[in-house]
Amino acid sequence: MAGVTPYFATWPWQHWATERPSAAALRFGEQTFSWAEVSARVDEYAQGLAEQGVKRDQLVGVIAPNSLQVLWLILATIRVGARYVGLNPKNTQAELEQQLNQLQCDFLWYPPKASYIFDDYPRLMLLPPPSPRLVPVTWQPTRAATLTLTSGSTGTPKAVVHSAQTQLASAEGLLAWMDFGELDSWLLSLPLFHISGLAIVWRWLYRGAQLVVAEPTQFDKALSEVTHASLVPTQLHRLLASRPANKQPVVLKEVLLGGAVIPVSLTEQAEEAGIHCWCGYGMTEMGSTVTAKRANASAGVGNPLPNRELMLHDGEILVRGKTLCIGYYRNKTIFPVGEDEWFATKDLGCWHDEELHILGRADNMFISGGENIQPEAIEKVLLGHPEVKQAFILPIEDAEYGQRPVAIVETCQRLDELLKEQLSGYMQSKVNGLCRPVDYLALPESLGSTGIKISRKQLAEWLAEIS
Repeated sequence: MAGVTPYFATWPWQHWATERPSAAALRFGEQTFSWAEVSARVDEYAQGLAEQGVKRDQLVGVIAPNSLQVLWLILATIRVGARYVGLNPKNTQAELEQQLNQLQCDFLWYPPKASYIFDDYPRLMLLPPPSPRLVPVTWQPTRAATLTLTSGSTGTPKAVVHSAQTQLASAEGLLAWMDFGELDSWLLSLPLFHISGLAIVWRWLYRGAQLVVAEPTQFDKALSEVTHASLVPTQLHRLLASRPANKQPVVLKEVLLGGAVIPVSLTEQAEEAGIHCWCGYGMTEMGSTVTAKRANASAGVGNPLPNRELMLHDGEILVRGKTLCIGYYRNKTIFPVGEDEWFATKDLGCWHDEELHILGRADNMFISGGENIQPEAIEKVLLGHPEVKQAFILPIEDAEYGQRPVAIVETCQRLDELLKEQLSGYMQSKVNGLCRPVDYLALPESLGSTGIKISRKQLAEWLAEIS
């Protein structure tokens, strides 16, 4: 696929509006939009953004949960040649302000009834223009299109920049293995401020199929009506548990699972219901999924998908390929992710039985409910409490979320139930839900009185003994 437009000669939605104008493209509740209607709506909203001053290469920040409005805004932002970045609306005002200071957004959009206000940034409205006008921006798939925040080993968020081309290459590779046809529908089940949520959008655009957006209260209903979804194991478990007693076949055909340990019993139950379960390994810098396989009893994560390459160097996973991001965004400039053509992931792995196995991270990050949890970032906040002298965050196994954070602390006064409640209330105002420790434990004297830097490995062993 040589050339500058290997996938589409024009905007993907315009391509499908020409090829299949009346085909159902987007569904939201009782509303269904054809590809012709999607293309027209995107152009209208893009014109509206241009009227408000949004220009090429400017950065549009969006702080909101998934909604139809957010989807329109992403597509319209790309259509005017600007760049989209999503921020987690569950973050505190202080966390959001820190991220915005780093990003230096040119415009912001957030729901009218949001609890936060940011006066330093022009606030956009999602409206068609007063009168129709042409958006003079041509389709350039190599242009920077989206930014996604991720956490590095230090806990400092990095803004990963992808083009339409890298994300379409990601979609192409996965769909070369997974059956997702033009008549199928994929539920937008993951947040659009994550690369996994954006990947769903690009798979939809690549295949010209149907995307389903649902209100949170209608999520379960929507999940029962689509053919494809990206889920964490808990969501799949709830779907299977809600099946009628007569075990009628479900509409769902294919599920991409992630975010937690996947029980074999769960995938076997899903396969019996006619649902093919996929698992894999991925990262923001590579446009989401890197390796994949049909889920089975093996703990491996499969092999590299098309358009990706993977190798091990001293046990560390290195990746490259057409899906590798353009770079990191700092000071309104895009910097390469590294000096080499191979990207060092900081993940450790090995090959076993002809598939990749993940041994752990080189840093301390863990996953809770599909969210990347960086211990050092939580520890830094916890140390801001006047009673806390030392703090360590470690994961414990959790049946629903995969893992949850526990705080091991050295405090000025004895760690009793009252102080635990105080710490819990303090963290509730500082970090989002999945980052809040589920328990607070006193640092054992045997580890805290040596005068030597405390070993996380020793703490993990101690925690395992008392759990």
